[in-house]
Amino acid sequence: MKEQKIEHRLTRIEQRLRNAQAYAARNENVESASFLHLRDWEGKSGHPLWIKNFMIPATLRARALNEKRLERLITKQHDRKSQKRRKSKR
Repeated sequence: MKEQKIEHRLTRIEQRLRNAQAYAARNENVESASFLHLRDWEGKSGHPLWIKNFMIPATLRARALNEKRLERLITKQHDRKSQKRRKSKR
């Protein structure tokens, strides 16, 4: 269950990164419809310099953290399975 949630987060992050990189390459400033500018994190609006200097690096850091979490979950499951095999052999 946790793996699926993390994998889902990773796919959303990858989509946002693709959108942001394409948007930053166009170098145009599209005003967000929301006054809080929460939609800017989707990578489809916002100031190009903000996207390039803040949004993309922050999203890359979030992706790295989620990848580490997923890796830790997988190794923990593997360790549990190997411990069960060791106990059953005795």
